[in-house]
Order: sequence, then C-alpha cells, then structure tokens
Amino acid sequence: MKSKSFKNWTRQDIADEFGLKVTQKCETLDDWLNRTVSLSQEEIKTLDKLQDKLIRYVDIWNEQELIIKFIAFIVELVDFDTSLFKSFANRPLKGTIQGKAVAGEVDLMVASGDFEPKEPYFCLHEYKKEKGADNDPLGQLLIAMMTAQSLNNNDEPVYGAYVIGRNWFFLTLVNQTYCISNEFVATRKDIYKIAKIMKSLKLILQEITQMENGEKSNDEL
Repeated sequence: MKSKSFKNWTRQDIADEFGLKVTQKCETLDDWLNRTVSLSQEEIKTLDKLQDKLIRYVDIWNEQELIIKFIAFIVELVDFDTSLFKSFANRPLKGTIQGKAVAGEVDLMVASGDFEPKEPYFCLHEYKKEKGADNDPLGQLLIAMMTAQSLNNNDEPVYGAYVIGRNWFFLTLVNQTYCISNEFVATRKDIYKIAKIMKSLKLILQEITQMENGEKSNDEL
C-alpha cells in the first residue's frame, strides 16, 4: 500500500478523509498550558540570551537555522531524554489511519524507545511561512499526530506544536477532535511561557509513561 506523505495533507483533506474536528472545549490543552511550573534564574538567563539572538536573526534564519540555533536550545533546556522517553529529530513516522497508509518525517518527536521512536507522545514541526502554495503547517502536524495516535492505540492524548518564525502554537489531539492554542510570540515575554509549557509537557509525559510502565521515574524536571 503506497503511503501518502505528511507534506501532502491539508486540514481539509484530513476533515474529509477522517472526519477530524476542531473543538473549543479544550480541557486537555488548558491543563497543559496552565500548569504551575517555575523557571530557575539560570534558565531565565539562558532564555534571555536566546531571545536576544532570535530578535536579531529570526527574519534572516532559514528553517534549519531556526531549529539549530533556537528551538534546539529550548528542547535542551527541558531535557526530554529520560529513562521512559527521549527526543528524536528528523525521524520517519509511518502508520495506517482508518485503512489509509501515511508516512513522513517529524522535525522533533518525544517518544518511548532507547534507539528509535516507538510510542510517539509529542510531535513538533517547524515552518518558515504560515501557508505557502504547497504546504499547510497545521495539516501536516495533525496528520503526524494522528499517525502517532494510531501507533499508540490507546486513549491518551497526543501533544503537538508547530513553530513559524517567532510564533509557537500548541495542540492536543483526543480521539477525533483537536484543540489549538493562540500564538505565543518568542520575541516577547511569551518566551518564558513557551519554556514553561515545554517543561509542563515533560511532567505530563512522565505521568503517562509511569502509569504505562507501573513504575516511578527518578528523573527530575
């Protein structure tokens, strides 16, 4: 069965093919975005330095430069590499959704697996433009999240984010509905909130994986 690549999916394709719907009732997303998480003074200094660089270069960097010089440092600040899950970059993801084969690469995944992703819990995609002639950032992220959902084959939410230059959007997928946040602007004070949201994600994934494994993790946030 030939797979349809992530980059060829749009929100309309997904709605037509799978009946996926957006909802404003976002308890899972609200819980993620509004958890109480603190930042250390060292983390704040790191974020201030990253923000200074982002302000100077965000309109100059291409996609890979934004990932390497900014997004990667946010991910490293959180440190998703634990005994229960790890971060993976530019790894292939493929699966079958309602009998339809889909496949593609994900810029960043947080998933179980020591050497390659097994159960994907979080997907992040990065784009330079909001909507070009041949891409739909939200559609491509949603199909990756739906693929993760089909592979996990459980009732747990799948988490996601996409980044367009200075703007970050966060998503949750629960069953056949998804929610999307308003933008968080990394060149403003939102950068601290973005870091807290990513730290909250680590906490949530620790809770999910600990329940799955029936064990406690010694990893500290």
